[in-house]
This record gives sequence, C-alpha cells and structure tokens, in this order.
Amino acid sequence: MTDARRAARARLALRLAFAAAGALIGALVGTVATFAHQSMPPLGVTLALLTSTVFLVGMRLAAPSRAAVIGASIGLLGVTLVLAAPGTGGNLVVPGNTVGYVWLIGVVAASAVIVTWPRIQRAPHPRAASMNEPIEEKEPVSP
Repeated sequence: MTDARRAARARLALRLAFAAAGALIGALVGTVATFAHQSMPPLGVTLALLTSTVFLVGMRLAAPSRAAVIGASIGLLGVTLVLAAPGTGGNLVVPGNTVGYVWLIGVVAASAVIVTWPRIQRAPHPRAASMNEPIEEKEPVSP
C-alpha cells in the first residue's frame, strides 16, 4: 500500500471519528436543550437555541472538516425530532404550541445555515520587510 493511500485512509478515519464524536455530543446537547426549551418561556427556548447554535458554530470552527458539524447536527436534530414525536402513552416533550414550533424550526434553521456556511480562508499576507533592511527605491518615471 502506498503512502498516499495510507494518508487517505487516515484522513477518512479521522473524519469518521469526528463525525461520530459530533453525533454523540450533538445528541447530548439536543436532549438537554429539548427538555429545557419549555422551561420559563421565552427564556428557555432562547437559551436552548443559543446553546445549540453556539455548539454547532464551535464544532464548525474547531474541526478540520465539515464532517464533525454534519455529525453534530444529525445527532442534535435526530434527538430533537424523536423527542417531538408522541411517546407510547401519548406524552409529548415538544408540545404543539408556539414555543415548541419556535424550537423545532429554529434548531433546523440553525443547523442548515451552519452546515452549509462556506469556510472562509484567509489570504496569505506577505511578510513585512525587516526594519534593518534598506528600502529599495525605484527610479522615478517621467511622463
């Protein structure tokens, strides 16, 4: 096996590990935020959306690839949607009221925007010349 193939497999394994870790942490954040969003309306849903958004933005900025934030959003949305469905006894964690709809629409919108936001790469800046080096002057050009 060539070195390029080994490197490609290592990158794939790293992306899958980031996605799995993101999904696990996203499921945890989604569980806590879904149960907390109905507490103290409108503060509860605001804090739940803020927590979820900050978590996804942090995953997007910290991870070297988009796989981590995709895994995190899958975990977050998966738990949120499972808890929004009626349980065996007909109990709901996310009721069909304004706060519940704001939570569901808000978390889906935040996930979609953060996952699809392009990575902005900074242009390399030329290094400044040393203060000890003389400045090269150009000859004046006559019109």
